[in-house]
Amino acid sequence: MRRILLFLLLAPCALLRAYDVEVDGIYYNLIGTTMAYVTHGGSFGGIEPNSYSGDVVVPEQISYKGNTYRVYTIGNNAFACCDELTSVRLPSTVHGIGFCAFLGSDKLRQVFLPDDFRVVNSCAFTGCTSLQQFSFPRKAELVDSLTFYCCASLTSMVLPHRIRTICQGALEHLPSIRHLYCYASEPPKVEKGAFTLADQRKCTLHVPRESLDSYKKAPIWSDFFEIVPLSDAEYVERNYRRGDINDDGLIDDKDLALLRLIIVSLPDDSAVRWAADINEDGVVNAKDFVLLAKKLAS
Repeated sequence: MRRILLFLLLAPCALLRAYDVEVDGIYYNLIGTTMAYVTHGGSFGGIEPNSYSGDVVVPEQISYKGNTYRVYTIGNNAFACCDELTSVRLPSTVHGIGFCAFLGSDKLRQVFLPDDFRVVNSCAFTGCTSLQQFSFPRKAELVDSLTFYCCASLTSMVLPHRIRTICQGALEHLPSIRHLYCYASEPPKVEKGAFTLADQRKCTLHVPRESLDSYKKAPIWSDFFEIVPLSDAEYVERNYRRGDINDDGLIDDKDLALLRLIIVSLPDDSAVRWAADINEDGVVNAKDFVLLAKKLAS
């Protein structure tokens, strides 16, 4: 394991540079006069393992020399190998985590991500052996390679309805995993070695009720110990809002126009059908269109 971590840390070293500014104990590199990203406290050639400790809260913006900088991402290796780091909370302005961002931070227990968060790059949490639970935000579409490799304490994970691909090694060597919640209406593509078979056979897979048979028949997904339907409450909490058919957070004329198209050609995506079933009668038809139109007009 130590050899793997060393390789992953050294691989991107050519891209690393010293931080530009430290504000309230957090290190940043600056982009122009308006943007900043979180980095580590090390020198040009490597990282500083003790850059961060305890519970870190990243702000939405910082001020430096008369300029205001928006914090927009977490850079490569930013929190890597921080032995005393226990949690990180990211602001709504941050939409991505860089390569190996938390790699080897073995006391990290929690990472709080904003709702609009989208991208977790490869090896982001490799070797985070104290991380117990993780929930991808709604807009994430990919579980990148080696993202949670060897997270030995991870017991449960939530994959949102937009997840389409799980890459090689992404969820490999998770001996404590017992529950995986996957909200995708179609079984996501799974690359070879994405899971460890021994771990799968100890883990219950929770999927949308309408998609139960699809997961049970899908290669690799069918290897899970047990595949069960999500409860209605779970499905509603993390899936599309009723009426927000394009899943942009708003219920407006765009949804009404999309509903018209859906009635003509009903999609295979069960999450979209659920959002379009305005009157909750299990069928998407003209009645739903009329009801949504009345709601928008009122």
